[in-house]
Amino acid sequence: MGTLIDTEDKAQIEALATRGSTAAIRRRAQLLILYDEGFPTREVAERVGLSPGRTRYWRRRFLFEGMKIFAEASLETDTIGSGEEQTSSQPTTETVVEEVELTEQELPELEGEIENQPVSLDELRQRYPDNLRRAEHRRDLALELFDATQSTHQLPDEQRRLLEVAALLQYLTETQGDERLNKSGYLFILSHPLTDLSERENKIVEAVLGYQNGEVGYPVDADAEQPHSPSDLEALSLAALLRIADGLDISQSHETIINSVEIDPQELKILVSGPQAKKDARSGRKSAKLWSRLFKQKVSLQTVILLEGAVDERLELLLSKKRPGVEPSDTLSEAGRKVFGYHYAQMVRHEPGTRLGVDIEELHDMRVATRRMRAAFEVFSDAFEPKAVKTHLKGLRATGRALGRVRDLDVFREKAQQYLDTIPQEQRNGLEPLLTLWENEREIDRSKMLEHLNSEDYVNFKRKFLKFVSTPQAGSKKVPVTSPQQVQHIVPVLIYSRLAAVRAYGSILDSATIEQLHGLRIEFKKYRYTLEFFQEVLGEGVKELIKEIKTLQDHLGDLNDADVACRILRQFLDEWESRQVYKPISERDNPEPIVAYLAAKHAERYFLITTFQEVFQGFDRPEMRAKLAAAVAVL
Repeated sequence: MGTLIDTEDKAQIEALATRGSTAAIRRRAQLLILYDEGFPTREVAERVGLSPGRTRYWRRRFLFEGMKIFAEASLETDTIGSGEEQTSSQPTTETVVEEVELTEQELPELEGEIENQPVSLDELRQRYPDNLRRAEHRRDLALELFDATQSTHQLPDEQRRLLEVAALLQYLTETQGDERLNKSGYLFILSHPLTDLSERENKIVEAVLGYQNGEVGYPVDADAEQPHSPSDLEALSLAALLRIADGLDISQSHETIINSVEIDPQELKILVSGPQAKKDARSGRKSAKLWSRLFKQKVSLQTVILLEGAVDERLELLLSKKRPGVEPSDTLSEAGRKVFGYHYAQMVRHEPGTRLGVDIEELHDMRVATRRMRAAFEVFSDAFEPKAVKTHLKGLRATGRALGRVRDLDVFREKAQQYLDTIPQEQRNGLEPLLTLWENEREIDRSKMLEHLNSEDYVNFKRKFLKFVSTPQAGSKKVPVTSPQQVQHIVPVLIYSRLAAVRAYGSILDSATIEQLHGLRIEFKKYRYTLEFFQEVLGEGVKELIKEIKTLQDHLGDLNDADVACRILRQFLDEWESRQVYKPISERDNPEPIVAYLAAKHAERYFLITTFQEVFQGFDRPEMRAKLAAAVAVL
């Protein structure tokens, strides 16, 4: 399909796939070629003999680093590269197995059950929610530190895998004696593909866990000029990273994340954020002593949001709020500040999950929070000086763009899956070229999103906006005392002006264009958000109004999604031949399934257009306007 490998690199990668100097090089080249040809991850992994996770890892590395992944592989020795070349059928966890009293007869039987019916991570989360979530979070922190500090520890890339093994196996030692622990869950970790290690790798992991748990002392005085053998230094370096990661979750909130890592010869500076970041950063500093001894580097841990003591307290206060807290007597600017602050807290709350990328709803919720803040600026704009909010709007727009593309691709994939569920099983592979393209694009857009979230601009935006929403009267316009400025005086006008903008579309619905319906969708969104921003001071009937508006919004949202999908699919088909030209004619894909999906989206779009007028009439009726009047009358 030619969606991954650039033309200038293609010939070189094809040569490496057959004539690379090591098996690692050949395998990496082969998996890139398979991805480029449109094969799904599961099949690529089977063909090259790696786990799906490892296969995706090398594709991501190639997206970020290009041909460098082959340069570093060529420097690895057979021993160092044994993470890919060698496996061992027996993990070095025999003592752990004995501690849960598994007999030699039980072990093969349960391993067989796992092989035939794998225990999913979701199932494990349900069984051991606290322990496994802790293991996964600390593993992710440790791997991020490994990548960021590679110029200091200089460990080969394959040692990253050993760090992941150590983090997962540490879960076993931490959960000993836990009554919820059972054999199948224990064996899932033991039989995890990452635990298939060579003898040398097993010894390194055992040493890491020994140093980590305090069961093994340091080999020699760390101040000696040549204190460690290569294996000792590798294990100590990995243990040092794992210790910092453990310290960064001392709160067990699993929400403290690493925003950036800066390195110079004398100092390792780590910036973290999260609701419990202050506590975790203190613990992380204490846990960094081994790193400082090994590399003669001071380790500095700072919280991104905590630049002043009061700032963190303000954020914690916002995170604790269950609602904005708008009052009828509030000035419009004060109400705006409450609404901004509430949704800012929602954005920050869902940022760690968005970064992690496991649950796509975290990204959805973070994006919704930024959208609501942008809508709030329109509602409350007259209450603030334009210059005072200009930089905040700029930061919001940049963040919304960074999140938006990734979320849009999630929606496209969800809609495609819904369509696939309606067609026969044997026809479902026909959309694989499209889904592979979207998966590759999402990887790229997600890397751009993370780059933005790690940027100094985003950190500064969060800091300044937090100060803005936490400072009374900041940026507020000065208005005469006789001018309307309280919520109870101004809100009726705001609400009815939004309703008027929506109802104005009623006269054109029988001939409306897609563009006009898209404009109506935006007006509905503004109307709904305005009601939601002031829901606390309006009458009970407003809840039913909001629910009704959401029904119309969803209808128009589905219409917009179908229309966008039609455009994307048409463009995809227009480029079909150019994507197939690299394949022999006999191996080229049939575009018919894509055409069928396009036809289905056209049919969906037609249905949504032709049925909308009736839905709108159900909304724009006297009963609904009477309920609105009653809701506003309480002011």
